[in-house]
Amino acid sequence: MTLTHDPGQKGWHFETEELKGFLLPEGQRHGVKTLVHKPTGIDVIHPKYDALNLFLLFSTNHCMGTVREKERTVRQDGDAVEVTWAPTKDHRVELKARYEVQEPNVIDLKVTARSEWPFPGYEVFLSNYFDPAFQPYVYVQGSPFAIPPNQPQWIAPAANDVYVGTGLVFPRDTHAARRSVDGRWDRIWALYQWNPQRYYEKPVAFQTDPQRRVAAVLMSRPQDCFAVISGYNSDNPKDPFKDQNPLYLSLFGDDLTVGFERTVRARLQVTALDAGMNRPLELYEQFITEKVP
Repeated sequence: MTLTHDPGQKGWHFETEELKGFLLPEGQRHGVKTLVHKPTGIDVIHPKYDALNLFLLFSTNHCMGTVREKERTVRQDGDAVEVTWAPTKDHRVELKARYEVQEPNVIDLKVTARSEWPFPGYEVFLSNYFDPAFQPYVYVQGSPFAIPPNQPQWIAPAANDVYVGTGLVFPRDTHAARRSVDGRWDRIWALYQWNPQRYYEKPVAFQTDPQRRVAAVLMSRPQDCFAVISGYNSDNPKDPFKDQNPLYLSLFGDDLTVGFERTVRARLQVTALDAGMNRPLELYEQFITEKVP
């Protein structure tokens, strides 16, 4: 793996056996800007946006602004890039995001929060935007009314009159489902309603172009991620959930106390997709069984 600083672009170029991309830690549109799957030449990231972008900050019934707009410091630490946001008057939490590229096709993100104030239901809302030709899949719990019944399954949300124009929230459980509708979104610029759906079976989702058989797999750990949020496939190019083609992760969810410190993990991995769509779950199982230093 190579990680090369580009002072002119204020970011880092990286390359592994299967990936080639660019990481930009500065500005509102920080995160992974390009991520090319070398065997196919496909860039899985949306051409206008980014992935692994720390976006909104929440506590119960309250938005504390956006990480995108806050000042930060950046440093390279070996094969990783670390970004630190100091506490502010409206967000008395120090955040550290550590991006690390690993062979052959992995980008890991660790986010550490150290609180100087009590914040109930704390959340870092992580945004990711993919090639508009791709389609989202989310892994949900089984239902007695699904076919086959009572079996976890991949679902590919498509535009539906019931939820068109809303973000589809797949929470961890009933308690987590309440987080997204507790008022934290009510007094900000949000144009969209967040709409709880079925519970996730595992906090893993992917985006793929079925014709090209490449998948961008996004995952976290159940204790770190209380909801996976997706858009849906639509024939309306003006629908932002199609145009921006997002996947979001709601990270943390804890009640922070003074001195609280915790690290959560997320991973973005690009892989060839098998016909049975088993590969994303295999990658997820490898991720959650890894020993974390």
